[in-house]
Amino acid sequence: MPFVVKKLQRRYRIIHFSDLHAALCSFRHGGLFDKRLLGRLNFLLRRRHAFRAERIIEAAKVFASLQADLFVCTGDLTSVGDLEEFALGERLLEPILELANGRFVYIPGNHDAYIQNKDCRKALEDTFYRLNGKSFQLHDLPLRQVVGPAELILCNAARPSPIYSSNGAFSNNGWERLENLLHAPKSTPFRLLLEHFPTLDAAARPLSWRRRLKQAPALLKLQQDNHFDALLCGHIHRPFVLDPPHPRIICAGSLTLHDSFAIIDLDPETNSIECTIKTLSQIQPQP
Repeated sequence: MPFVVKKLQRRYRIIHFSDLHAALCSFRHGGLFDKRLLGRLNFLLRRRHAFRAERIIEAAKVFASLQADLFVCTGDLTSVGDLEEFALGERLLEPILELANGRFVYIPGNHDAYIQNKDCRKALEDTFYRLNGKSFQLHDLPLRQVVGPAELILCNAARPSPIYSSNGAFSNNGWERLENLLHAPKSTPFRLLLEHFPTLDAAARPLSWRRRLKQAPALLKLQQDNHFDALLCGHIHRPFVLDPPHPRIICAGSLTLHDSFAIIDLDPETNSIECTIKTLSQIQPQP
C-alpha cells in the first residue's frame, strides 16, 4: 500500500488540483510531423502568457497552511506529452511532493497521452510511476486504493486522439475492470473516482463530442446508482462543483491558468462531503 492509513478522524482533507500544462517548445525529441506541432503552436499563440508555471511553486506554500491528508492531481501535467515536458512538470511539482511526503496521487490527462510515440509513452509511464511513489504502474489502472475513510478508484481514459479532438475513452478491458471495481461493495464510508474527464459540464450538460469521455453516460448511470460518491476531475480549465441532486462532480480547473484548486473534506461521522473551490490569492501562504 502506498499510503499510511491513519486512525479515522472527524475530517479527512484532500487538496485536489489539475491541468498544469508544463510546456517547453523544444523539438529535440521530434514533433515536427505529428500533433505536437499543433500543440506547441497553440501554446505559443494562445497559452504562453496565460499558463503561469510559477503558480505551482506558490501553490506549495499555500497548501502548507491547509493541513491536508492527501494531494491529488487529475492530469494534464504537460502540454504535448513530450519527454522534456514530463521532466519539467516533475521538477515543478517537487515542493508539493515534499509537502505531501508520499501522500500524492497523479492520473494522466489527454495532453499527457498526446501522441502514440514510444518515447513519449515511456516518459508518461515512468513519470506516473515516480509520482505515485513507485507503488503501481500505469497499466495497473483502473485501481482501487484505500486512504483514510475513502476508497480511491484511479482511472485512465487518456489516449492519443486526432488533431481535432481532445476526448477520452476507456479500453474495453479497462472499462470492464472499472465496472467490476464499482460494483464491488464499498469497504469505507466514501468512494471517490479519479478521472481526468468530467461526465458533465458546469451547467450539468454533456460535453461536446470533441471533449467528452466516450463512456460518460454509463459512468453517470453508475454514479446515479450509488456505485461511487464523487468524481474528481480536470480537463475543463474553469473550476466547478456539481452537488446533489446532480451527480457530485468536482472539477479543480487549471492551477496554472486560473490558480484554482479544490479543498475536499470528508467527514465519516456525518457521512458528508464538503468541497470548496479556492484560488491561490484567496489564502495567505505560510512564510
